[in-house]
Amino acid sequence: MNKEAYLENIKTYKFLANKSLGQNFLINPQICQQISDKLEISSDDKVLEIGAGLGSLSVFLADANSDLTLIDIDERMLSHLTKTFEHNKNVTIKRQNILKMDLDGYTKIIGNLPYYITSGIIEHLLVNAVDAKKIVLMTQKEVYPKLLKSFISPLSLLLNYVADVSSPFAVGRNNFTPVPHVDSVVFILTPNENIKSKDNKELLKLMQKLFLHRRKTVLNCLQSMSIEKEKAEEILTKLGVNSQLRPEQLSIDFYISLLKELKS
Repeated sequence: MNKEAYLENIKTYKFLANKSLGQNFLINPQICQQISDKLEISSDDKVLEIGAGLGSLSVFLADANSDLTLIDIDERMLSHLTKTFEHNKNVTIKRQNILKMDLDGYTKIIGNLPYYITSGIIEHLLVNAVDAKKIVLMTQKEVYPKLLKSFISPLSLLLNYVADVSSPFAVGRNNFTPVPHVDSVVFILTPNENIKSKDNKELLKLMQKLFLHRRKTVLNCLQSMSIEKEKAEEILTKLGVNSQLRPEQLSIDFYISLLKELKS
């Protein structure tokens, strides 16, 4: 397949972009090649592309001849993908919401994430993509700093617990059609063994509950969870934590220990 001609042809389909789904299609073949290369696919990988759209990345991913699954929720995109890859036996196309998808077995995951659901998708990956060796994501530029250790949130705490985060590279808005209002970045998540913990879903929910009241002390946050003050003080004393600290002042190790205490 002539990939440059394929991407040039995508420009004629820009009217298909659904703004409510955050659809913008990559049209720069060099950028698409660069992004797909980051996944480092081998023939024995099981690869998932989230929101494949018109297949800008898919045509590069399919070259690896690995088991490749393309998902989207837009029937128009799926129709186009089905026609494009009708002769590729290694490619499976599904109408699927990533937030409801079983991710077991997928070793490499890639996706250009729509802004309105970026955090939800990343959370789903961190909790459920237990077999992933590498995850390559493209998001709006302003999302990336919120994933770093210096920005304390339930998402950033969990992310940096279960994966290493690479430095991003920029993808300017003019590499898309229709042209979005913001620039994007691509970064790599390399999961470690912590991603396999069965407690990660509960851990995330616990942190989210405490961060609902992030200006309160951790003692008051626990009381907001219907834990009696005396019991909350006992737990914090046992964990060696100052009861006057706030949620963003506490480490992931505290939340892991707190979850164990609450479960026991």
